[in-house]
Amino acid sequence: MTTNIINQPIQITIRRFAFLDALRGAALLCMVVDHAYDWWLTEADNLGTWGRTTEFIGTLAAPTFLALVGVSMTLASAKRASQHISTRQAFWFLVRRGGMVFLWGFLTNFLVFFNGNNWQDVFAFDVLQCIGLGMIICAPLVLWGADWVLALITIGALWIGQNGGAISLSGYMGTMLNGNPPIAYFPLLPWLFFIPVGILWGRRLLDWQDQPARLNRMSLLMLPTGLGLAVAAALIPLDWGYRYPFTAHIFFNLAIIAWGSAILYFLSSIDWGLKSSDWLRALGKETLFLYILHHLIGYRLFYSFGAVTGHTWQGHYGIFSVGTATAMLLALMVLLYVSTRLWIMAKVEYPQLGDWL
Repeated sequence: MTTNIINQPIQITIRRFAFLDALRGAALLCMVVDHAYDWWLTEADNLGTWGRTTEFIGTLAAPTFLALVGVSMTLASAKRASQHISTRQAFWFLVRRGGMVFLWGFLTNFLVFFNGNNWQDVFAFDVLQCIGLGMIICAPLVLWGADWVLALITIGALWIGQNGGAISLSGYMGTMLNGNPPIAYFPLLPWLFFIPVGILWGRRLLDWQDQPARLNRMSLLMLPTGLGLAVAAALIPLDWGYRYPFTAHIFFNLAIIAWGSAILYFLSSIDWGLKSSDWLRALGKETLFLYILHHLIGYRLFYSFGAVTGHTWQGHYGIFSVGTATAMLLALMVLLYVSTRLWIMAKVEYPQLGDWL
């Protein structure tokens, strides 16, 4: 079994797993659905069954993104090792990439939410900041951490994350660590836990990439594993932990990731399934671009027209009914897909764009 990336043989070829792109694309859709209805619905509809259901769908996105960050870091580092790129260079690539995502988070906050006097919203610690800083923190684990060390750190991250309220740091350090003082929607505790889970998952994919039978067994095992996690989530008290995601939610999210990955793995292994999910994989390859774009269109543009009045958690809502918002959402999905194809073409023509977004 792989213990770290630098033990990989130099001449290996690293696969791009189609089901991972599809899973990332599915997470993106969950996020867009949640955000669109959250931004656009009237107060009554937002607080009703439809709004609460779509908000629940949105809660599945961030854990999936974070777990896939761990997988991607592992596979990307192995690919660089196969290209004779030194471990030190691979480390700094992860750090630079994490730093770029971290900064994109603040720039997105500014471009989308700043109204002239709400600097607290600009410096809110959101999912991009969590991903970026998490990449920097976990980069040494990807490259040098033995499996047993990583497993212990994963368990420790789960425990510390559920008791993070006992840690007190002043100023923005506290905001980033555990959301105190606010505003932090995705503080490192408890959200960081999902990245080392993804690293361990990525290592198994890397170990068995040329062994279809073992990959099939691992993916098939995801189904009963997900069931066990879901049962555990149902048995764990909902108030275990100090903030969302609580322990029960974490187990449930891991179950959804396990089920989703298994379904998309087997779907991607057959021709019609691979072809039918091409659009989903395209979205999954450009999630950072689409994260920023759907915020600029769905929130900022509509805010400038007065159709979105502000954050729902600050008592502001949209002006549209469920039917109208659904039609707008479908139009937004088409626009995002077309934009994705154009962006992919642009990156082929100008590869340096991929260094920034």
